Amino acid sequence: MNKQKIPATLVSGFLGSGKTTLLSNVLKQPAGRRVAVVVSVPADSSIDSDILRGTDIDAVDNVCRLPLGNRIYELSNGCLCCAVQDDFHHMMKELAHRKADIDHVMIETPGTELPISFLRRLSSEDLSSQFTIDSVITVADGPALADGRYTTASGLASRSIDTDLQFLYQAQLDIADVVLISKTDLVFPAMRRKLQDKLKGLLTHDPDIISMQHGLVNPDLLFDRACNTEQRLEIDKIDIDEQQVENGFDSVIIKLGKVDSDLLVSRLQMLIREQSVYRTKGFAELPNKMMRQVVQGVGSRIDRSYDRRWGADEERSTHLQIIGRQLDPERLMATLRMAEV
Repeated sequence: MNKQKIPATLVSGFLGSGKTTLLSNVLKQPAGRRVAVVVSVPADSSIDSDILRGTDIDAVDNVCRLPLGNRIYELSNGCLCCAVQDDFHHMMKELAHRKADIDHVMIETPGTELPISFLRRLSSEDLSSQFTIDSVITVADGPALADGRYTTASGLASRSIDTDLQFLYQAQLDIADVVLISKTDLVFPAMRRKLQDKLKGLLTHDPDIISMQHGLVNPDLLFDRACNTEQRLEIDKIDIDEQQVENGFDSVIIKLGKVDSDLLVSRLQMLIREQSVYRTKGFAELPNKMMRQVVQGVGSRIDRSYDRRWGADEERSTHLQIIGRQLDPERLMATLRMAEV
């Protein structure tokens, strides 16, 4: 098929809402599509792209290294995991050159950013000739929606209400063509029926609303939506100080050796009580274990699971990213080092 443009979907949502889990499941079960997932990664960490590649250990070897730290991992099912360290524009031009091998591009926007900057870049003259914006999907954390975590003062752990956080959460909803309510399996059945009503009370327009559990949703509901996003949003007329929002968040990378998993969690929970930690994610190396443990935290909830064996030539370590407000990196490191064994 001679495609003129590659359809692109932006996936937005606040920290820990379930964006990476959703995209990881799409890469595992793409329903016959050749999907390229693009994710931004810090220069000193590849946690998000590692989570996306998941159990596909062969992708570590099938990698195309591009300028400025960008990388494309070729998965065994024909999909691509694209790690953008610095130059989003260069990555998209590279994918345009691979047009014949790509059916759809999904772009995960950072949880602390507004997706409008990515929409503007995709709407630029050279990229808009290669890509069309199929839709903007915002993932809304079901439990957070149920307890008003980011929309009320009581939901912000009794702290004074954070207007920047409220603004970011609302803006990510306002820009959506589709809202996915995630983690509904963690919400009491009686509350599940009320989630859509609570969400509709926050919305200023009428996007499609879909509930999902464990990051799973029928892929056919995500693709080929042709939502006419550029015209609906009138991107060139939106005037938002994105830098003001982005500068309010800190990201700290923690690298440790082998750790006691339970002790690591208890130390993380101690830090969460002390500091404004919104998101924790990464991997833990455990003694006498051949499997890599994934650590995922949203607020005080921390989940652990094993995803795959460590690779024979893979560097084994405990590698975490902690995101929040006014974090104390030295305190974080000193406290978490106490979990090393």
